[in-house]
Amino acid sequence: MVNLELYKIFALVAKEKNITKASEILHISQPAVTNHIKNLESDLNLKLFNRTNHGIELTEEGKKIYEEISKPVEILNNIYIKYSINRPVNLGIHSTMLNNLFSKKLSKFYQENENIKINIINNDIEEMMKKLEKQELDLVITKKIENYSYEKIEYIKLGTLQDILITNNGSELINTKINFEILKEIILYMPRKTSPTVINFLNSVNAKEEDFKNIKNISYNTMLEIIKNNGGIGLVTKEYVKKELENHEVMQLKTEFDISKIEYGIYINKNIKFSQLNKLINTIKND
Repeated sequence: MVNLELYKIFALVAKEKNITKASEILHISQPAVTNHIKNLESDLNLKLFNRTNHGIELTEEGKKIYEEISKPVEILNNIYIKYSINRPVNLGIHSTMLNNLFSKKLSKFYQENENIKINIINNDIEEMMKKLEKQELDLVITKKIENYSYEKIEYIKLGTLQDILITNNGSELINTKINFEILKEIILYMPRKTSPTVINFLNSVNAKEEDFKNIKNISYNTMLEIIKNNGGIGLVTKEYVKKELENHEVMQLKTEFDISKIEYGIYINKNIKFSQLNKLINTIKND
């Protein structure tokens, strides 16, 4: 009997030309992907891939087989996505947003839909949107991406968030109204350069990163720990540090300028439609 799963994995590895990337898309280990390829080679009594200094490439026999099965595998995948009752939902979301805004909603969803599995992927926003465009993710929840345009992607607004500047509770800056000149001279911690938070902040103060002498682009959790223990100023989302603000572990700074609120919402690929995904979107939108 033909094992269609082996051909599905082979087609993906052939398309990506990378076992690591294929394993990430399939949510299985690299050794498992390698073993599946070996099993298919054993079934066919053919070598499908050659290893090179740049990774892997199809053999001549592998190319012929890939040309024949790539379209049928795509059709089978689309049928599975459309009709399978066991289809998991692949959700892209940053862990900080997940923990602070959506943990209760997902908990409720799990309780009401025990048979639906959610695979949560936490990558850079650019990587998650690429995966969504290629239908490797089913939805991405994030802050709105400025000037993003892709005809197959739909954006659903959920609300707005407020970014603020913080410092530690012993800083002499607490009683100072921060202006642009102060920011230019001090250590300023920010998320990654391409983060919607950073873009929104720079637009709000009409500045570029080059205008600041000492910007540090670091992860959110690292930023909080540094500021709590060593000081400096950090750009964060107020809703994400509610507990730290209430406990006076960090303090919100007053500013002579306003930081615009930023939208957040759901990005979905219009070509991906199945009942489990619709249930999750409705839970997120309505509760």
